[in-house]
Amino acid sequence: MHTSKRLKSSDFQYRVHDKGKSVSADFSSFCANYHELDRIGVVSPRLGDGVLHTSYALLSLTTAFYDVYRSRTSDFFDYPQHFAFIDMNGEIDKTVLGATWGNLDVWPDSNWIAAPGTIPKTVKKVFDYQINRLFWPQNFQPASDKQRLPAYMLRILRNRLKAVYYYNATHPNIEIHATQQVETVVAQSIAQLPEDEVQRQLCGSKQSDEEGFPYVQLYRKVEGSDFLEELERFFDQ
Repeated sequence: MHTSKRLKSSDFQYRVHDKGKSVSADFSSFCANYHELDRIGVVSPRLGDGVLHTSYALLSLTTAFYDVYRSRTSDFFDYPQHFAFIDMNGEIDKTVLGATWGNLDVWPDSNWIAAPGTIPKTVKKVFDYQINRLFWPQNFQPASDKQRLPAYMLRILRNRLKAVYYYNATHPNIEIHATQQVETVVAQSIAQLPEDEVQRQLCGSKQSDEEGFPYVQLYRKVEGSDFLEELERFFDQ
């Protein structure tokens, strides 16, 4: 167990965008009807994408998971059902995966999923792993793929997928602000990424003017049904 002893819910603050203004919110505004058995998926076309851009959200969800267990007992050993779907482009050393994703409590290694980088194949992984909340890069535009998914898959996903959070979003509507303690955990993962993974893009965190919460990551949250409507062309009718 990793961050259960290092982070607490008060290490995070939330803000939502309302009529052009950023206003204070609570955890439920970010993650309505959270349940400790929610299955969280992060689509990371490259190893570092999700680490750089979704780490605060992942850790806030991880902390919510541990809060449930802490309310029941002080003696527990478990990890949240969080999964990283990575286009591994060949074999990636599990030591590197553990040092990056495992450090964020996406663990054990069965939760690091090789996902060929096309939309249909990635969506099929989301279906196969019964994901309820999904982090998806807004600029995910892989090579065209003529594969079509069965219509039943779309119907089931409409019931199963609670929310989708676009990262690297041009019009974010959710902010997660974090303390230095959170950033220290994230920095340990970033330090293990290959240099080109960090250099090729700006880190997902930005400086925040919130006192005591100097870091922030932004997302655009949409309903699962809205996300799936955008992808209907990949399903049989």
